[in-house]
Amino acid sequence: MEFKRLLDSLAETLGIEITDEGGAAAVEVDGLTVLLHQADDDLLLVHADLGEVPAAGRDALAAAALRANFLYQGTGGATLAFNPRDGHLHLQKYNWLDRLDAEKALDTLSRFADVALTWQKMLADSCPPSSGDAPDDMAGAHGTFMQV
Repeated sequence: MEFKRLLDSLAETLGIEITDEGGAAAVEVDGLTVLLHQADDDLLLVHADLGEVPAAGRDALAAAALRANFLYQGTGGATLAFNPRDGHLHLQKYNWLDRLDAEKALDTLSRFADVALTWQKMLADSCPPSSGDAPDDMAGAHGTFMQV
């Protein structure tokens, strides 16, 4: 029920139709399809397929993704992962459904999409970073959790 409530309030806030397809829904943000899944009775999984990882620079991209995942410094609280079945890079994030009202869900969706679009652009440009914790335009985008 919480998932349906969330979809209804998001749809109303955005002024679009969002259909619950048996515990899953899709929202398009700037050309990126973001999937919303009811992962459990009380969990929301926000997920995006960012595209195929190019063979050239794969190792550098994998290293950059691992660095970005560390303390979520380059992912805004989400996690990057490679899908071994299709070679695509994915971004996913879990949230507690009961903690998301329309405003928080919209903020979560917006921040998630910003991160996903940055990584998707990097894949499309086929130029993974060779150093640093995240792509240059993401550094500090979500604040600093911890600095040593």
